[in-house]
Amino acid sequence: MSEGVLNVGDIAITSLSDGQLVFDQRITFPDTPLEHWEQYYDIFPEYFSKPYFYLNLGVFVMRSSGKTLVADTGFGPHGQMLGSDTPADLMNDFARKGIGTDEIGTVFLTHLHGDHVGWNTRPEELSKPTFENARYRVHRDDWEHFTSPEILDGDPIRSEAVKRSVIPLDEAGVLDLIEGETELAPGITAIHTPGHTPGHMSLLISSGRERALLIGDVLGSPMHVTDPDLTYWPDTDQELGKKTRHHLLDMAEREEMIVLGSHLSQPGWGTLVHWEGKRYWKGF
Repeated sequence: MSEGVLNVGDIAITSLSDGQLVFDQRITFPDTPLEHWEQYYDIFPEYFSKPYFYLNLGVFVMRSSGKTLVADTGFGPHGQMLGSDTPADLMNDFARKGIGTDEIGTVFLTHLHGDHVGWNTRPEELSKPTFENARYRVHRDDWEHFTSPEILDGDPIRSEAVKRSVIPLDEAGVLDLIEGETELAPGITAIHTPGHTPGHMSLLISSGRERALLIGDVLGSPMHVTDPDLTYWPDTDQELGKKTRHHLLDMAEREEMIVLGSHLSQPGWGTLVHWEGKRYWKGF
């Protein structure tokens, strides 16, 4: 495995990032005091600007049998997220990794929160998709939820991202709504994992005898593996979010899958391990 590249059998996954930001995690974990996180300082030192989270805005490019897809597109150059300025570094990272936007055939969106759709369109001309040769794929339930009057007329933060970075895709004719289990490329299959949002999706990745799971925002941090029942404010349905989190973590451990996540420590992949009776995510 070369730096920043994970091979799952014949599938190559490149880690990219839209940058990292520091924020007060009581915004996303409002019922959890700051002191709770002190137990993780030594386990995940890269994740803290004490006492706050140092959050990665992760993106993954996957290549399988001549097909190339990108999973999520970061926050983009759109001001602040969670009260912090965002680096908007994804296009720079594409250039650093030598990947052209024209190489991408599929943009897979785990869900439609602003930090996963920000580079869908070109900031200088929002009517133009950033990935000029790609079809953009999202679950129908997320499209219907985020384009509902409740969101568009009643939720300024989420509606801004949808109007700027999602609706133009539909107007450009490049948005595909999917449901259920859908193969996006050989060995890469989208599955419905609701709770964080109604149409949140994850990716099952399988090649040869190796397997991985892109978990999206089912995990809000690597510590969420150990504390899966912590209330995560961004979850649309918090009880379903917890149920999905338990289900996917149990599946990943049982089947010895590599776990990738948008907000896990860079490069964003690792395994599940047990230590002193608790389950942890261990990056590599």
